[in-house]
Formats: sequence, C-alpha cells, structure tokens
Amino acid sequence: MARTRPGTIIVAIVLALGLGVGSLGAWWVMHARPRPGEFIDVLATPDGVVAVRREQASANAFVEVYDGDRLRWRGVVPRYAGRPGVPAVAASARSVTVRVVRAGQPLVFAFDAVTGKKVDSFGLVPDAPPDAAAYTLATVATVSDGRRGAELLATPGGGALVIGVDLDQRRLAWKRELPAPPADAWIAGDLLVLDLPAGRRALALDDGADRAAPDGPPPPAPAAVAGVTPARHHAAGGRIWVVTPRAITAHDATTLAPIATIR
Repeated sequence: MARTRPGTIIVAIVLALGLGVGSLGAWWVMHARPRPGEFIDVLATPDGVVAVRREQASANAFVEVYDGDRLRWRGVVPRYAGRPGVPAVAASARSVTVRVVRAGQPLVFAFDAVTGKKVDSFGLVPDAPPDAAAYTLATVATVSDGRRGAELLATPGGGALVIGVDLDQRRLAWKRELPAPPADAWIAGDLLVLDLPAGRRALALDDGADRAAPDGPPPPAPAAVAGVTPARHHAAGGRIWVVTPRAITAHDATTLAPIATIR
C-alpha cells in the first residue's frame, strides 16, 4: 500500500483551509454589503424621482436618484428622519439633501445631484440635547420648490424651528422660531406658507422675513391613481408616482396610464 507523504497532507490541509476562508469571506461580503430594501417615500422631480429606501440589515437608509426609471446614483445615509407621507428630502438641479438622525440629533446631508458625491452636512440644532425623535414633527419635515427649501423641526419648549435652505448654494440661509408647530407647510411663489394653530403665516424664502399670508387653500393633492391618492410631493414633470413598499410606479399625469415601475 502506498504511503501518503507528510508534505502532501500539509498541502491538502492548507488548500482546504484556504477554500473555507475564501468561501466565508465571499459569504460575508455578500451578506454584509448594504442592500436596498423597502421604499419609504419619493420626491418627484422634473426629470424623475428621488427615492428613499430602507437598508435591509440596519437602521440606515438608501437615497436613490432616477432619471425617469434609470438609476443615476444611490448612496447610504444614517437613519432617515422622514417617514411615508412626511418627506425629509429636497432636490434642485445642483443638490439633493436628506435629513437624517445621528445620536438623537437631526442633520442634513447634501449630495451633488449629478454625481451623488457627498458635499457637506449640517447640524440643525447642535446646541440642543439629543431627542429620541430628533425633533421631527408629526406633520411636516422638509418642503422645497426645486431651488429653495425649508427644514421644520420641533423645539424643546414646544414650539417649532424653521430653517431656510438654499439648495443650489448648499447652505443654510436663515432660521426662525415659531410659537407652535405647523399642521402643514407649502411653498407659494417666493413664500413659505405655514398653517399654525393661531392662523396662517408666511415667510420669505430668501431671508425668512414675515410677509402677508396668501389666501386660498393649500395646493391640492394629485389625482387618485389606481385607488391611491398620492401626496403633493409625488407629482412633478408630468408624472404622478405611486409608492408601495416593494415598488414605485410612475403614471402619466394626464392619462394616468402607468409609464414605468422601479423595484
């Protein structure tokens, strides 16, 4: 009977260990890499949509920018401060911002709208103690018009804080405190209109100065699609987006026919 050489046994053991470690490494890379999960919400844009999704294995989130239904870029961010129907994202031709939560503090991350490169981050209430909800209001978080925006937050004393954002210049432009949180907020021309318990109030988007509040109702929601009434921020560029956890679908704003689905 032929005898096995010790050197042959050692080589076989080394190869087996190498294959095992390699397989384990491949499994770890496959399962540890952040992966997009369910859709949380979208912000419709003239060119497509900004989507926010859960990350499958953590509290983090994905921000994805689409041209129509073609992915332009995606990035991972800390826990998203918004929720379905209460968006915490804004977009312009130059920037995309997303409000996130880190250690109980709200921050805004700014990304280059074309490349997805992170260009800056801003702490919104750096002197306030950590808050479990990161000072996120129940009714509204971020509003924008494709060039300017505003972040709305609760304050420790029961009031609210409004922070104007210049999206193209990627800077926080102004801050104003309110005596109570707004039930709704929207942009009308050059004004940020706030629906407060004591009545309607308007602030200039450029500098936050008080202005006369316009009359009339808030902007209407888009037409119902497939039995779903989308929110205001789900319509732009001739499209209405219907959001479900597993997919987002664009519909023609005139015919309501589906155009594209993203999963």
